[in-house]
Amino acid sequence: MCRLKNYKYIFAFLCLLLLVTGCSRKTTEVEIKGASNAIVEQTQYPKIIHHLEGSTTIDKKPERIATPYISFVDYLAVLDVFPIAGQGIGTIQRNFPYLNELIKDHMIIDLGQEVDIEKVLAVKPDLIIAADDMRDKYEQLSKIAPTVILPQAGDWRETLMQMGEIVGAEEKVRKVLVDFDEKSARYKQELSKHSNETVLFTMYQGKENFVTWDIERFEPFYNGLGLKPVPEAEKGGTISLEGLGKLNPDHIFVVNNWQTPIAGGVEKDLEHNAVWSSLNAVKNKQVYYLDDPSLPGPLALAKIKGIEDIYKALK
Repeated sequence: MCRLKNYKYIFAFLCLLLLVTGCSRKTTEVEIKGASNAIVEQTQYPKIIHHLEGSTTIDKKPERIATPYISFVDYLAVLDVFPIAGQGIGTIQRNFPYLNELIKDHMIIDLGQEVDIEKVLAVKPDLIIAADDMRDKYEQLSKIAPTVILPQAGDWRETLMQMGEIVGAEEKVRKVLVDFDEKSARYKQELSKHSNETVLFTMYQGKENFVTWDIERFEPFYNGLGLKPVPEAEKGGTISLEGLGKLNPDHIFVVNNWQTPIAGGVEKDLEHNAVWSSLNAVKNKQVYYLDDPSLPGPLALAKIKGIEDIYKALK
């Protein structure tokens, strides 16, 4: 009789334990769904990634990523994810100081500027992230490893979010974007005294010619920092020094011309030029030189570092 009584107590205890465990599990699920449903669900593998060439299933968190597109090395590095191989690593090391600073302690095989499929095969990736310039090679790449094709020059925020989803770094993406927006808002307020002064981003090509870019490339700076673009220069293109004189911006940012460098740069080449010396920006010492040439490119790091450089220059 005593033994039977003990069994009853044990049975009651087990029922209570199951009830408590069940309630606890249900509560956890509710908290996850209410707090960060997207992050929790997206970081789980396997996952299906929809991209420009259809859908690709990634079975587990990738560890050996190859990216035959130089800009995607940037996006991955911003998320603290480093590919085993990437396009243009040597170019990054020589000419892009900000990105090189992020990747310098990581061994990344250089796929070269002209990416060869055999080079990609040789590094044995478990995931390939390519741009739409390789859409015609999608089937070949897919035979090597699961492959995702993203736009070459998509919106930097969208690309960063896509990259975060692919590599399981959604929370890092959220932190990067929140930090960027908070800094932009703070810097915009501090730079409000310049809100009526025109700002132009350009690159010197030599022989008194400059190149400017579509204003959309600098949207995070113009809108994010409250800068005023130069009227009639929104579409970008090549302009002569005389043309620049007619625009006569209050502030000029000169981006490093790493592909065809000019000895001494614009400052040395035009130091005795009357038109250059007559510009408002030159007379008021409001010409700023940017060593890292990534600012006009479709890169996340260019935007993150760009707001810092622009803020420091104008402040």
